[in-house]
Amino acid sequence: MNIFMVIYTTIRFIIDYTVDFLFGLYFNRTRQFISTPNNKLVLESATCLAQKIRKKEVTSEAVVKAFIDRINEVNPILNAVVDKRFEEALDEARQIDVDIRSLSITFGLVPRQYEFGEKDAKVVELMKKAGGILIGVTNIPQLNRWVESYNPVYGKTCNPYNTTRNVGGSTGGEACIIAARGSPIGIGTDIGGSIRIPAFRCGIFGHKPSNELISTAGLTFRTGVENPTMVTAGPVSAHSEDLMPLLKVLLDDNVNKLQLNKEVDIKKVKIYYMLAYNCFKSSPMPTVMQEVVLKCTHHFDSVSETKPKEVVFENTKYGTSMWMHMLTKEKDNFSKQIMNNNMEASPFGEIFKYIYRQSDLTIYSLINILNEKVFPKVNAEWAEHVMKQLKDEIIETLGDDGVLLCPSEAYPAGYHYTSVLRPYNFSCYSIWNALKVPVTQVPVGLNKDGLPIGIQVVGAPMHDHLCLAVAKELENAFGGYVPPFPVNN
Repeated sequence: MNIFMVIYTTIRFIIDYTVDFLFGLYFNRTRQFISTPNNKLVLESATCLAQKIRKKEVTSEAVVKAFIDRINEVNPILNAVVDKRFEEALDEARQIDVDIRSLSITFGLVPRQYEFGEKDAKVVELMKKAGGILIGVTNIPQLNRWVESYNPVYGKTCNPYNTTRNVGGSTGGEACIIAARGSPIGIGTDIGGSIRIPAFRCGIFGHKPSNELISTAGLTFRTGVENPTMVTAGPVSAHSEDLMPLLKVLLDDNVNKLQLNKEVDIKKVKIYYMLAYNCFKSSPMPTVMQEVVLKCTHHFDSVSETKPKEVVFENTKYGTSMWMHMLTKEKDNFSKQIMNNNMEASPFGEIFKYIYRQSDLTIYSLINILNEKVFPKVNAEWAEHVMKQLKDEIIETLGDDGVLLCPSEAYPAGYHYTSVLRPYNFSCYSIWNALKVPVTQVPVGLNKDGLPIGIQVVGAPMHDHLCLAVAKELENAFGGYVPPFPVNN
């Protein structure tokens, strides 16, 4: 078995290296760079900007105008914002109670490209009530279901750190424009890593909350009564201090179900860490990504009262299978919704149309349809047993005062379209959706190629406050978000 693992790992590393080399030959010729912001307001956190507005040090209109100008600077390169409402945003900055509903809600589907929203999603409504101003709608993969923000309506979104690389998905456009400082904060949704993948690849913070506390009403076709579900909305920002207040707004009446006001003594938080998932369907975890986790655990060697402890959860190797099983329990029908609920997509019919360039679907959507309609299902009884065993083990280990540090994924942001050759690498994220535990994605600088790297901080259910506290500690230790442009002092 050990010999087999060595051979398997070696072959996977060779394949991954070859994919990046070949795609790099094509994409590196097209790389573009984004400029340094002219207005330093866009570099500040939403929390800091709100304080300045309250103290009358800056007007709300000036803040919104600064981010609009920044979007106009960078969006021609990045293609992150797909529907702008700049004049409306400025009006709302002057008069917050203006209520305009004129944003496109295509979900990346061609049949919906001329449809507009009649009602805000509940989380957007809550943000507006809290004083948030909506600037625009950002790009996603079709129906939010893939790890690259590309669709036939708006095309692909480019990574601000290297435009030849992708931004992840589904919250890809949102994470991208925040990293480029075209927006201070955003809302993402997460069913299989959709907040954390873009946050990782774009070098910002993202938090997947404990499940079934935040309303899903208005998220794509959801009505808010689909619980239990793996889907949850959550906050994204370049600054960790924004996550907590945003999360409180999104939680609404459920805010007291989490211990968000509880003061955390970081010295007393027990740190556990794992270096690999060992999932056969995904790429092996390279040493350089494991070293990111070790770098963070070494910091806690001198901070924590208890020495960080390495753990191995054997069942994490079944992460993809557990998530696939949980996906069958969701109350939505991807094959029907991808056709705008007019009919169910025929897997082989759509493949035939795709080959002849007659399909409105991406190859990513075709893979999702095959997963739903053709590929064999996971044994439900086995999956439930393995999942319960793993969740019980994690809860027992972490208790009420521990968090788990683990790798985000095997590689930083890849070249555009390479995700189709690594379709299961998202299992590093989706396993935590299947287990319904809170996770914070934390940026920990850039690698030698200038691409963001980071780790995930996992907590026991309803212990989001520990994840956020550890994220803030790591930001203080390593600097957190690093701008994708030179910053003039």
